[in-house]
Amino acid sequence: MRRGTTPTIVFPLPFNTSEIRNVEVYFAQDDELIVEKGKDDCTLNGTMLSVTLTQAETLRFSSDDNGKIEMQLRFVFLDGSVEATTIVKEKARKILKNSEIEVTEEEPEPTPEPEPTEPTEGGDTEGGDTDGNN
Repeated sequence: MRRGTTPTIVFPLPFNTSEIRNVEVYFAQDDELIVEKGKDDCTLNGTMLSVTLTQAETLRFSSDDNGKIEMQLRFVFLDGSVEATTIVKEKARKILKNSEIEVTEEEPEPTPEPEPTEPTEGGDTEGGDTDGNN
């Protein structure tokens, strides 16, 4: 995972996400919890759960020699049981400038409206025959 980016992390699950009442996703480094995401931050689809981190969140990770990020999910199922996944490790990769890059919403180019057309003399404005034999 590269620092200062907005990665979407996809977790394949051995069960359907419709069985989940609640979920928390944890990102830790050096035994310290750095980022925590809840169910509202996740996309649940079939047997896949995905979560996107912000630039600010990924900049909180260190990319030093040890730079390992640990990720874990904890679930509350519809029946009230609670489970946790095995901890997955990923390296935090450095960037050259340690800051966020500005993201601006570009306005879409306006679509030009079609020019109104004048009916030509003797022409049919209803879209039928143009020789006068409707």
